Amino acid sequence: MNSNNKKQELVEEDISNNAAIHSMAVMEQWGNNEIYNEERWLERARHAARKTLEGMFELGRALIVLKEHTEHGRFAEIANAELGLHEREARRLMNATRRFATPQMQKAQAKLMDLGKSKLLELLVEEDDTLVALADGGELNGHTLDDFDRMTRNELRDAIRTAREDTEAARKVSADKDAKINRLTEQLEKQKTAKTKEPDAADVGSHITMVLASTEVAARSQISRIKPLFEELVAHGEAGGFNHRPVMVGCLNQLIADIEQLRGLFDLPDEVPQDDIEPEWMQGRE
Repeated sequence: MNSNNKKQELVEEDISNNAAIHSMAVMEQWGNNEIYNEERWLERARHAARKTLEGMFELGRALIVLKEHTEHGRFAEIANAELGLHEREARRLMNATRRFATPQMQKAQAKLMDLGKSKLLELLVEEDDTLVALADGGELNGHTLDDFDRMTRNELRDAIRTAREDTEAARKVSADKDAKINRLTEQLEKQKTAKTKEPDAADVGSHITMVLASTEVAARSQISRIKPLFEELVAHGEAGGFNHRPVMVGCLNQLIADIEQLRGLFDLPDEVPQDDIEPEWMQGRE
């Protein structure tokens, strides 16, 4: 054995001895002089976290009783002076307690409580049905309960906020499209009621085509937002050793399935037909 290997062994032995000494000191102060075992202390941490959450609901029940028996100003004073709680925090605890008082949410309570207090409170912006489905093994915006468990509270909050923003954007696009169609329908009905000239077929066809084009642009814009999310998943997976490929593939497969369903519903070919007769209202238009 050469001198370099011998030095390396001595260094490693020194590090091991220092780690053992440190562990003994920690266990003497905090661990009742037990021998450290990760699984045992992880289970104790889980138990303590669960008791903390149970205490949170017990505190919520107490706050509800106090709130219902005191005037507004008095309740805020009690929460702040006696319990060290800002009124906003007290209301969050009461709302969480009320949410989990229903039979539906009680079924999901045990699994959701494993996430911890801060993450649980963040998730309560979602509907009860959504949270129950998540606890039963479903997904929330492409994330499972295990995904949320691995996230930090801020990562979970950002994931929920991004998903809600995407949903709101999609709703806005859908609302704009519906508004345009409703305006067109209203105009046609007014013309029929007034017994005026029927709307020109070319104008109607052109308008519907523009609405379709606008909808297509909006859909493609939403799809383009998937690429940076995929890049974040890949980076996160490489850094932490996680496999996000099933979620990514599932996302793409669902989009493809939705498109193919439309193609089959209207019996559309894969390629744009070149020999179909162009509608008269389209002729001479770009």
